[in-house]
Amino acid sequence: MVAGQAIYEFVHNALEPVENYWVVSAKNAAGETAAAEVMYKPLDPTVEAPGVPTNFTVAKTEGEEVILSATLNWSLPTSGGPTETFEIYRSLTAGEAFLPGNHLISIPVVAGQASYEFIDNAGLTPRVDIYWVVSAKNAGGQTPTAEVSLYLQSGPPGGTGDTGFGNNFAAAMIFADDIGLGGAPITGTRTTDLAAIDFNTGLRPSSGEAAALLSLPVPVTQLPYFDPGTAYDLGGVAYYEQQTANTWQGWWEKGAGTLQEVTAKWGDNLISQRLTGGSVVRIEMVLTKPLTAAVKSYNMQSLYGTMRNEIYGTDGTEYDNLTAFVFAANAHLKIEKLDADGNPAGYTAFDGGLWEGDGPGFLGAEINVGGNLTYGFVWMLKDEVMPGGIPKEGQWRLTFSLDPQSMHGDNTNIIAAANGTLVNENEVYIDITIQGATTSLQGSRTPSGGAGHLPAK
Repeated sequence: MVAGQAIYEFVHNALEPVENYWVVSAKNAAGETAAAEVMYKPLDPTVEAPGVPTNFTVAKTEGEEVILSATLNWSLPTSGGPTETFEIYRSLTAGEAFLPGNHLISIPVVAGQASYEFIDNAGLTPRVDIYWVVSAKNAGGQTPTAEVSLYLQSGPPGGTGDTGFGNNFAAAMIFADDIGLGGAPITGTRTTDLAAIDFNTGLRPSSGEAAALLSLPVPVTQLPYFDPGTAYDLGGVAYYEQQTANTWQGWWEKGAGTLQEVTAKWGDNLISQRLTGGSVVRIEMVLTKPLTAAVKSYNMQSLYGTMRNEIYGTDGTEYDNLTAFVFAANAHLKIEKLDADGNPAGYTAFDGGLWEGDGPGFLGAEINVGGNLTYGFVWMLKDEVMPGGIPKEGQWRLTFSLDPQSMHGDNTNIIAAANGTLVNENEVYIDITIQGATTSLQGSRTPSGGAGHLPAK
């Protein structure tokens, strides 16, 4: 241990090109505690990386006038070592597609097949340039194509005017104040009849999506709607992806007639990730409560992609669910800097309620790609300009509260915190550490796989 040093690094040279596993433990006179095991497989220097995939093109999928859909085509490299898989990457930012966080899907090479195609129709953003890269990969590394971009203009069914398909709710939810995600009062009850749905819940389908389904040549009158033409095969099972025309809605009910007592849980990333002054911090909070009787919810499965590009879907099967998310309309978030003694340092980065605005820079309630309800806020810490004498690094306190003076209802009490600290029935907080630059214990580094290659995963 080095006094005053929080971040450590050790460089392990001369690794074999096989799966290597490490564990780091913290030790003192009282005992030793180990972190989770981490695996890394380095490049095999005896294997030549493949060349660049050839004939790479991206075009709007023919015949898809409703769904945002792009068709990628490419062929095997004509140089380099043999290709084992093709890796597809996607980004909304030029020059950043070929980054690990933008990896979308891995496609194995088929013996004797020279040309390949992939239809990307989930999670696409309309009316912006989208950038794709295909790389050829083997144990020696992977080599990417240049980025190819496409501008997609089509939107959701029927020209509803929305900017794209959202996520379907798949679990169970109680609207604690009989107020929907968008702030409108809920007057109806859950139904699968498209003509009778209460759109004030803020859940899919929207009124425009429902109208489009009802006006199809063969009208869709009941949920769920699964389009067999968009099925994604995983292990021989057909899944229907989020952020497409496929539409389903999990169980929900109004809850204003009964005080809702909930458990609060902060997003795991606040604890598990290393956060620095250059980070963009995703803050999430969920409120849940047990149900006295099981309700039906949709089974969800991660299909492909990672991080920002991950896509989930359902095979349409259901399970008995004994836990419900609770939507409280009076949610509030505060982010404040602490001093070395754990007291407020005099700087607040954010202090706002759910209904103060919509979009970037505001607290929101949303259905995530897994089909669950979460309160979310994107904290642009990297852009934070700190006042003199208050460092960005160090402790910050995130406080989630339920405003008892809110005009939007006050029918929820927090009775437990799964992580962080419970202050009272209206408030929980969690303290997070923003770290400085990494300090290395060793000056040398193992050479990388060479220009134009990403290390094999």
